[in-house]
Amino acid sequence: MSADPVGINGVAEIKKLNDSSSLDENNVDLTKSSGSPSSKSEANSLPTSPKDAKAENIIVNHSPECQKLIEYGLDDKVAVRLEEIYKTGKLSHSDLDQRALDALKEFPPEGALGVLTQFLESNLAHVSNKSAFLCGVMKTYRAKSRGGGGGGSGSNATGNGSLATGSTGSGSTNGGLVAKGPDEEKIKVILERTGYKLDVTTGQRKYGGPPPDWEGDPPASGCEVFCGKIPRDMYESELIPLFEKCGTIWDLRLMMDPMTGLNRGYAFVTFTTRDAAQEAVRQVDFFIFFTK
Repeated sequence: MSADPVGINGVAEIKKLNDSSSLDENNVDLTKSSGSPSSKSEANSLPTSPKDAKAENIIVNHSPECQKLIEYGLDDKVAVRLEEIYKTGKLSHSDLDQRALDALKEFPPEGALGVLTQFLESNLAHVSNKSAFLCGVMKTYRAKSRGGGGGGSGSNATGNGSLATGSTGSGSTNGGLVAKGPDEEKIKVILERTGYKLDVTTGQRKYGGPPPDWEGDPPASGCEVFCGKIPRDMYESELIPLFEKCGTIWDLRLMMDPMTGLNRGYAFVTFTTRDAAQEAVRQVDFFIFFTK
């Protein structure tokens, strides 16, 4: 007797296919329940975007010091950037006082980040009060922003500890002048030879005062001279040897323009004696002097 293709075997094959289909559906359901999350509670427990994931990662990785800055009121990004500056060794937590942190809080995040970038790019080698210096940077940044100078990525810090607006190079143009920084190697040699200190702020560069091993009272009246018409890109490496020929220098204060990175064209030089001050008036005749 021949097999009937639609008989018992045919029914069995159809049943087998149905059973297989049912099993596949069960496998799909199992995959859904054991694979990617399907419940709302599971979905909400994971970041919904790479940006969210990054934000969560930043929060987790905050150091205790960084967290203190955030709790003090600084924006997260600003606190993280400040912590990065601390790690460079150019700045320590004790260098910034409450006044500087309060002033930094008043800036919008992008502005505060711009201020910190300029601060870090500044030459801090001779800056003794870094908190006051940062406040000076913030003041200059605000002035440039109000004046349309941008105060952002177009502002560069020069080698003299001041700020200058420009797009490339170590300085900027200002009426045809280029704000070049001081010759640090020559200044270092002078400081090692004399034992004097150099203190830099955003408004001036002060050399000396008093000389090493000085005993007695400060110089009397008539020992200080005003020096005008100084080339705008001249610094201590040239000025000190010039005035040392006249006598012992008590201190030299070169006034700086933080908006341009150039000196303001004048300085005050105090000698230890009146004779030295008078000698400076006689010898250095290509500047304009007024004794005080």
